Amino acid sequence: MATEDVSLDLSKLLSSEERDFLIRNNGDQVKVSNLVGKIVGFYFSGSWCGPCRNFTPLLVEVYEQLSSKGDFEVVFISSDRDDESFNTYFSEMPWLAIPFSDTETRKRLKEVFKVRGIPNLVIFDTNGKVSCDNGVSTVKEHGVDGYPFNLDRLNFLKEQEENAKKNQTISSILVSSSRDYVISNDGKKIPVLDLEGKLVGLYFSIHAHRIVP
Repeated sequence: MATEDVSLDLSKLLSSEERDFLIRNNGDQVKVSNLVGKIVGFYFSGSWCGPCRNFTPLLVEVYEQLSSKGDFEVVFISSDRDDESFNTYFSEMPWLAIPFSDTETRKRLKEVFKVRGIPNLVIFDTNGKVSCDNGVSTVKEHGVDGYPFNLDRLNFLKEQEENAKKNQTISSILVSSSRDYVISNDGKKIPVLDLEGKLVGLYFSIHAHRIVP
């Protein structure tokens, strides 16, 4: 992406001659200037897109976990086909959006960032530089642990992963920062520590999916 090493003025990118604000799903208007000094994600998405509908709840979870920090914001840039679809989809999002009526700005941003497919998440650092242009895969892989979603952090996580593989245990495989248990088919939580010292098989499956050789 040609914009990776350039500090961009997000206020200019997100506003127009007639508009200097973004909106929340309750109708509140938020000045674009409020994003200055924050880590900001441009979220290109649309309600008609299946992968978008699958990814949005994950991004919502990450956003809400980071909300206490106060320095991470997301802006929804819609690819919806009508106002009703936009409003319904946007109602599921706790972050900001460019008004659906501003077709020109939405189109311009897709061109600037060469968006060829959705979902697409471009993340900027506090100086307006693109810190992560593959935010969807980053959030899918690392979740909140990827914050602040820059190269240093991602390299650190990669190094951690490599070190973990060298000293792998059942806990390092199954435990996450938010969960230290697995569940039984009756919903009981089984501490992963209870599995230490046992022969454990990891069974990967999808309901009603044929076996693939």
